[in-house]
Amino acid sequence: MATRRGFVEAIEIGRAGLASAFLIHEDGTRATYTIDDLDADPERFNERLSKLGLLRDAMDRAEPVEIEFGGDSANDATGGGAGTIDRVRRLTRDALEMPRDTDRATGLVVGLRMEIVNSPDSPAEPSDRGTLALLVDGSVERFVIPMQTPERVTADAMAAMARAAQAGGESLTVEYDTKQRFITSMETGSDNDVGGGGGRGDRFDAFVEAIGHSPLTDMMVVTVTTAPEFSGPGNVVPLEPFDPMLRALLVMRGAPEYALLEAALRDKLKVRVMAAGDSDESGDDRTRPTGGPATGDKTIDAAGKPDAAPIAAGAESMSGLAQAVPGYTNLGAQTIDRTPRPVLVRGVQLLAPLCSASRPVWLQVDRRGLDIGPDQACADGVPTSDLKPWSLREIDIPYRAEWIGLGCFNHGVYRFEISLSCDFAIFVDGRELCVQKDEQEDEGNIRYVHACLCGDHEVKIILEAWHCRKQFQMDVYRIR
Repeated sequence: MATRRGFVEAIEIGRAGLASAFLIHEDGTRATYTIDDLDADPERFNERLSKLGLLRDAMDRAEPVEIEFGGDSANDATGGGAGTIDRVRRLTRDALEMPRDTDRATGLVVGLRMEIVNSPDSPAEPSDRGTLALLVDGSVERFVIPMQTPERVTADAMAAMARAAQAGGESLTVEYDTKQRFITSMETGSDNDVGGGGGRGDRFDAFVEAIGHSPLTDMMVVTVTTAPEFSGPGNVVPLEPFDPMLRALLVMRGAPEYALLEAALRDKLKVRVMAAGDSDESGDDRTRPTGGPATGDKTIDAAGKPDAAPIAAGAESMSGLAQAVPGYTNLGAQTIDRTPRPVLVRGVQLLAPLCSASRPVWLQVDRRGLDIGPDQACADGVPTSDLKPWSLREIDIPYRAEWIGLGCFNHGVYRFEISLSCDFAIFVDGRELCVQKDEQEDEGNIRYVHACLCGDHEVKIILEAWHCRKQFQMDVYRIR
């Protein structure tokens, strides 16, 4: 007699009452096991139906079975008939035994990774589990949330609670089995005992510069450079001074946040990061990129050499990181000089190219012809009795005006929706486009223009019979 464990993939009933069970073993091989002649020998009728019922229930629950069979055992690795089933044992993957030795730990959530592990030889191992990483007393510890438990609603609630604690920057207390580190209970509480910024959050836009990791840990250190945020439907960056800064993020490999940061590095996309703590109050020693110091930072002396103080501060920061993240010490002196102290990631948002997939970014807009006109600013329109000669705009005489915009477009078909009561012509890179009228509009002031654009283009709109009291309304968006 031979014994094998595996998962039931399919059950087949053939002629003469022959039942076949198709199993996949722990090493990936497949074999077919049979229950002979369900219709014959009434004395063993219940036995054979019971075997078939156990196999069917195991297939429905995706639980492993242990089969003792006779016949040619050498065929079990060839995919052919492995023999006649003599005994069937159904194995549960649920953690039924309560842990005897437990302990508690409190920390900040670094990341949560969900995975599937199928092992018919070790049915006690959870097949669906989540690995929770907590920053406890300066070190990263990992715990397991067994999703394959009798109370699956509780396991789902634990994973949701961990995600909420990571997003809110709250501390998390877990009670776990000291032997297998399975979490038995979980609660969120105050962050006064663990620090780390609590519910405060630092949100910023950035570009991913590098991702580093150590083979001794699954914690990833992502280096980003901050970038100004866009505002408004036209993706406008205010004309205000901005100082790009180097930031370091601590992310768990396999977490959804890491996948978004990895995609941002691969496709050179912009990300919006929610990090733990407040940059204005945390006091961390973030260093600046080597592109040049900001005003007031004494990082370069009169001879043009770097000052030693920031380097020492960066080295001290990295020594603290070496204690918090095992295996993050041998990164090179240059990395230590420029890498800031990492902060925990609470959320990541991956942005489209140009930070909008549907709208362009206007690099420069010239509408002086509409606002100022050929002579001077618009008159107030109040009565006057002096003999000062009026300009064309003061007497509201129509004139020819131009609107010029230089924009950067994602590849696609764009629609220019223009609402004007006067005639106009639109040009893209000097080429005139066809203007279509909205026939369903009563007043007939809305016009549509379509163009396939990609990259930098100059858009010029020439308006005939423009008046000072009119308003220029245009919206540009991508339709394909």
